[in-house]
Amino acid sequence: MGTTTTLTTALNVASGVAANAVSFGSFDEIMRQHQKRVFRVILLLVKDRDAADTLTQECFLRAYQNLASFRRECRMDTWLLRIAVNLVRDHGKNRRASFWRRLVGLGDRDSPEFQVRSPRPSPESALLARAELQAVWDGVGHLSRQQREIFLLRFVEEMSLLEIADILGLKVGSVKAQLFRALANIRKHLKEKQWR
Repeated sequence: MGTTTTLTTALNVASGVAANAVSFGSFDEIMRQHQKRVFRVILLLVKDRDAADTLTQECFLRAYQNLASFRRECRMDTWLLRIAVNLVRDHGKNRRASFWRRLVGLGDRDSPEFQVRSPRPSPESALLARAELQAVWDGVGHLSRQQREIFLLRFVEEMSLLEIADILGLKVGSVKAQLFRALANIRKHLKEKQWR
């Protein structure tokens, strides 16, 4: 017998049998291929490492339990990210707070993805860049939930409009319209803050 991970063992116990005849090894491979991206998207949405870790595990548990319903009309990563986004939405509803309420500070060592990464910026330019980035993130925090999701998937995850539409269950035209509105709202916010 091959080795199985703790999560795979828990998945087997939770579902009783391997869904759609997927072996432990092949589901382990699916997890290895997609776990980092799913975690990253969830972390971007909830801004809480513990919650992101828990929701990532829940995402793969639900994927395993519902593998038989995966119709292969979209790619596996698109299906997993759709599950992840839905879990985040449920998480936000359950906590009665938006996932941007606890915006991570730019100077936080646990969030290097938000730090300025210039080889040797002057202290003044680094401070200005940090303040401008903070203003952008503040603007993102004022967007509607759907606009935030689309903005993050487009510019942080660098997904195509078609991928975003698949994940959120929208038409591409709706994604374009919401992205346009999101960008207009962020520009308006920056103009009000006198950045542009």
